[in-house]
Amino acid sequence: MDTIIIDSLRWMHIIAGSLALLSGPVAMLNQDGGRLHRQSGKIYFWSMLVIFVTSIVLSVLRENWFLFMVGIFSCYLVLTGYRALSLKMLHKGQKAATFDWIILVFSAIAGAGLLLMAGWLLLSKGNTFGLVPLAFGIVLTSGVIGDYKRFTVPPKEKNHWLIKHIIGMMGGYIATITAFLVQNVSLSPAFITWLLPTLIISPFISYTVRKFKKGKGKVLLP
Repeated sequence: MDTIIIDSLRWMHIIAGSLALLSGPVAMLNQDGGRLHRQSGKIYFWSMLVIFVTSIVLSVLRENWFLFMVGIFSCYLVLTGYRALSLKMLHKGQKAATFDWIILVFSAIAGAGLLLMAGWLLLSKGNTFGLVPLAFGIVLTSGVIGDYKRFTVPPKEKNHWLIKHIIGMMGGYIATITAFLVQNVSLSPAFITWLLPTLIISPFISYTVRKFKKGKGKVLLP
């Protein structure tokens, strides 16, 4: 029975991952917020949620707590990116919902867990794979701190929500690419496979964020 459940979850994970891999670029290449962006974005978002749920269940069944925390990290990126669309008025005094604070708390715990794991692997075991939880832990913790500031001190930028949306959704896509590479490509040392997508795609995220900050990106979202 356990094998059937695990196989079913694994196939759900694979199918959702494939949908996310295909729909993500469509949304990213149509950044005007129009119909195609929204439709592909919804497919991407719900696919990522299925990936999160299946990865969390599988990691618990296999007692793999690193993948458990990575699952929370990936979900944090996509959820906060999506929720940014509902928090457009933070600069005018809008308050974050209880759900947003729940995301923040669980993400903070996962971030601390990743950093502790990194310290244990690097300092106690001398294992360079510790660079992976270190990088993910720093990114996650930085995001949590940034969100706490946004929730407690009104942002100065009017398009703060758009920047958060871009970073969250595109950051989630890095996680999807990473999972695909880890499953299909073997490099030595192992941390290269885990961190390579971040190193390659992060500059594109930075470029996109700068473009919209300078007002050079067209947005149709209300």
